[in-house]
Amino acid sequence: MRILDVTFMNDLVNGRLIELLNYIKYDHTLDFQIRNNEVHVYYRGGKVLGVTIQNGLYKFSFDFNYFNHGCPRTVLKEVLEDCLSKMNWISYFPLSKQVMDFYFSKSAKEEREFQQLIVRENNYSSVANSSDYFVVDIEYDNKDGARFDIIAVEWPSVSSNRKLQKNFKPKLVVIEMKYGDRAISGSSGMKKHCNDFNNFFSNPNVKANFKLEMTELFKQKRKLGLIPCLSNTVNNNEVDRFDDEIELIFLISNHDPASSKLNTELTSLANENAKFVTSNFMGYHLYNQNIYNLSEFLSQFNNQIYEL
Repeated sequence: MRILDVTFMNDLVNGRLIELLNYIKYDHTLDFQIRNNEVHVYYRGGKVLGVTIQNGLYKFSFDFNYFNHGCPRTVLKEVLEDCLSKMNWISYFPLSKQVMDFYFSKSAKEEREFQQLIVRENNYSSVANSSDYFVVDIEYDNKDGARFDIIAVEWPSVSSNRKLQKNFKPKLVVIEMKYGDRAISGSSGMKKHCNDFNNFFSNPNVKANFKLEMTELFKQKRKLGLIPCLSNTVNNNEVDRFDDEIELIFLISNHDPASSKLNTELTSLANENAKFVTSNFMGYHLYNQNIYNLSEFLSQFNNQIYEL
């Protein structure tokens, strides 16, 4: 399960890793994600730091393949390794991010970078509290048929809902991102995502275990202060369960209306229960008012989908 054990959590909250956690929370270009008792820190959608624990010792890692596009490998590699060994985060992150900037100038990862912007805006931007969705995980992969871009919690910014009154239960949603028209169809297209989603959640036991995993993960992120507007000092209403329904939402970015690809793919989704999200005045926030079912999406955004 993608959660941290008690030792890992304690070291992040008030132990050996507290300086690392605080640095990441102050630097909003970084994104802290929890894996199976390890941590991945992302920058521009790429992993800038990995943290694992073995026999009580923490290991910090950087992918030195990022040196492949123009950075002077020999000197910087030694400097970064020294920073990692000393947990010198003030020196490590600016240098490692510079290496990745050079790499991404030649090998861009636009979808991953856009994905991280979604996390930042909805989880810890200055206006995050108005969002109706909070990201609990990205790049989910259980190695058994479930690979999801974003997993979010729908918890509307309505006072009664945030207070969990009247037995209200937040809902889990799976968000699949499609950046540009090349990602819309084919082996990783929208129809394939619908099939994978339906197959995975058709098993009641699998669905129950997934909800339990996300419940614990959401609690840990809140405890670590990674969603500031939902921290215990601001909102101490504990989410112990989610709504039974789990929704699939597509987030389509930078589609060319002159291309028929999206229209063709949407036609294949006629019998699917997927929904679609749009931006609100060029922002990255996820609001309920911008969620549409297929018929609503086709009707309201006909010209943007395919301008004949």
